[in-house]
Amino acid sequence: MSGKKEWEVSMAGLILGMGNPLLDISNKVEADTFEKYGIKAGDAILAEDKHQPLFKELADKDGVQYIAGGATQNSIRVAQWMLQKNKATSYMGCIGKDEFGEKLTEACKDDGVNALYMIDEKTPTGTCACCILDKERSLVTNLSAANNYKVDHLKEADNMAVLEKAKVVYSAGFFMTVCPDAMEVASKACLAEGKTYCLNLSAPFLMQVPPFKATLDKTMPFVDVLFGNETEAQTYAEVAGWSEKDIPSIAKKLQALPKEGSKKRTVVITQGADATIVCVDGEITEYPIIKLSTAKLVDTNGAGDAYVGGFLSGLAQGKDMHYCCQAGAYAASVIVQRSGCTFPKAPRFTYRPPAKPQPLKKPRFTKIAKLNPDSKGFNVMVKVVKEVGTSGDFIEVVCGDDTGVATFSFKEDKKSVFKVGETVRVQNASVRMVKGFVRVSVDKWAVAAAASEDTPGGKPDIEVKEDKDLSATEYELA
Repeated sequence: MSGKKEWEVSMAGLILGMGNPLLDISNKVEADTFEKYGIKAGDAILAEDKHQPLFKELADKDGVQYIAGGATQNSIRVAQWMLQKNKATSYMGCIGKDEFGEKLTEACKDDGVNALYMIDEKTPTGTCACCILDKERSLVTNLSAANNYKVDHLKEADNMAVLEKAKVVYSAGFFMTVCPDAMEVASKACLAEGKTYCLNLSAPFLMQVPPFKATLDKTMPFVDVLFGNETEAQTYAEVAGWSEKDIPSIAKKLQALPKEGSKKRTVVITQGADATIVCVDGEITEYPIIKLSTAKLVDTNGAGDAYVGGFLSGLAQGKDMHYCCQAGAYAASVIVQRSGCTFPKAPRFTYRPPAKPQPLKKPRFTKIAKLNPDSKGFNVMVKVVKEVGTSGDFIEVVCGDDTGVATFSFKEDKKSVFKVGETVRVQNASVRMVKGFVRVSVDKWAVAAAASEDTPGGKPDIEVKEDKDLSATEYELA
């Protein structure tokens, strides 16, 4: 007797990517190649006439690899790999009717991606020269057929049905140079139907070239999740004329840019080996990446795309930000240990939820009379009795409680707290001896604040016992 069938909700068509499909021609190069062609590590540019010989140079060198590429296609392939559900992802872009186009079609089929390519029979498939120098990469792109994608392909009934089914739609910023009309159709459809539209800043030149920046500005109000790296974020701020230089502040301003609809934008900024910065509703959170030893790194080509792919796999499943960033970090860690944007047969991702915060222990307060020359890390609730003056760089005041008084010593930055007549909460203070006499030191490790009813210890009504002065007793070492 056969076992009971287990049914699950289909993930088919969950994510749609629209971008520039390219075949990566990847190889290691020397520093003089970077100098010869004027390219930089970590950069991505469109090929000019001077770059054309580069593609043949890479292809003719030993060790050349041909890998399915293009930023959006990379992310979609990684998302598909993370989800492990056939045709959970779909992808649209334009390829040529040639051997390279066949390689891309076959790669997507093998990965389980539903590739819906527009075929340009007159133009060769786009290629990307991936130059690897000391594990860093520089990308030079010949868009070719990828540059010929038309919105009419998206508007075909079958393809519009794919758009309508998708919960998440993603494009790398490079697609802005090719078919902004398709991006407009997709982003507005997402807004109208409550789907999530995602965009990547992708490269500095997209913000520096006025026509591309204009497309970005037009698209931004429809972007629900904006991705980028630290260089791209800083370039955006510079072009926009913002004074902010640090990534968290820039992320906040990007998040606050005008937005259509009720859904607030989320901004995700990766920082290579440093933590990812995420801004949600004006609040910044850092999510760690997976640290790898230098010996494990092969090249960084596709690392950012992989992070996005992992993130999208979580987003499409309705997971929270912690899950999405952990999935992104995992995917990126796998890709940097391999050549190009390639991956093993199946992921070994295991989500680790954040540790539950331990309840804070309520501070225990002691009394002045219980202090001695060895007292450290104690908490007291005292009333300021009088000012004493200064001793070197320190200000001194007399404070006390119902058991006695002592001289408190602190720097200028805490002066405003210790006003005569005020009740003050002091935590993590310590005793230091000055010429044999006790001083209560409120140093940089201590906290001093005006007492109030809603803070630890409340605000007691203290009647100070001034006739017992702990600091008036002289001590000597036994």
